[in-house]
Amino acid sequence: MNSRLLIAIPGVVVVVAAVALGGPLFAAMILAIAVVGLFELYQLFDDYRPLRWAGYLGAVVTITLAATISPPERALLVGVAASMAFAAIAALLVHGGARLAGRLSVTLLGAIYLGVPLAVLVLTRREEDGTAAVINILVGTWAFDTASYFGGKMWGRRPIAPNVSPNKTVEGFVVGLVVGVVAVWVAGLYMDWINGLQSIVLGLVICLAAFLGDLFESRLKRDARVKDSGTLLLGHGGVLDRFDALLFSAVPGYLITVWLVL
Repeated sequence: MNSRLLIAIPGVVVVVAAVALGGPLFAAMILAIAVVGLFELYQLFDDYRPLRWAGYLGAVVTITLAATISPPERALLVGVAASMAFAAIAALLVHGGARLAGRLSVTLLGAIYLGVPLAVLVLTRREEDGTAAVINILVGTWAFDTASYFGGKMWGRRPIAPNVSPNKTVEGFVVGLVVGVVAVWVAGLYMDWINGLQSIVLGLVICLAAFLGDLFESRLKRDARVKDSGTLLLGHGGVLDRFDALLFSAVPGYLITVWLVL
């Protein structure tokens, strides 16, 4: 717990400051998360020999375009297309075709799994009320994640996904869902551009997506036969362990915000 707090407290301060300042600083932080997360993912599946440069370049290009292109939504289409093009070029440069499909699959998994949602966070920050919109996504995701963990520790009895993550329980999920939705609702009270019902809908979507993201990364780690994606964040594990839920909540969080509010 001490190592978790040692990372969590300054980490939250840095992230919130970057969100508030926005611009190049926020984009640089997102790029750093993407690069480190990709490194961890490709290390997990190193046996597949991913075409690393193509994955890194695809994610970096997608995020960079999201920070610079207007209208920014075009960045996602161009970024995904560029990622596929880089992977195709890398494949054509490979001598021999053994396990090429597997190599391409892991390469594109990384580029899209990290590149697209992190680029969407940049898109969200570029909206008129982008600072608050990103804060909503972070608050919902982190509140759900934290409350699920402690709720499961205190009251967890029934596993919710025993074949994927045996430690996750129905009770922990319910506690996380309630706390996460309430946290987004409370945050919305200080925002004049979103009402209470919209905040509740947004919170529900963010929490459910965060839960799916957490399970998905757990499934990847189980497939790779590891407990954590890395050790960079001490008690939190790796970057993927810390941001797995956010990688799934960022996109629906952005879409619901735009569709319902902005």
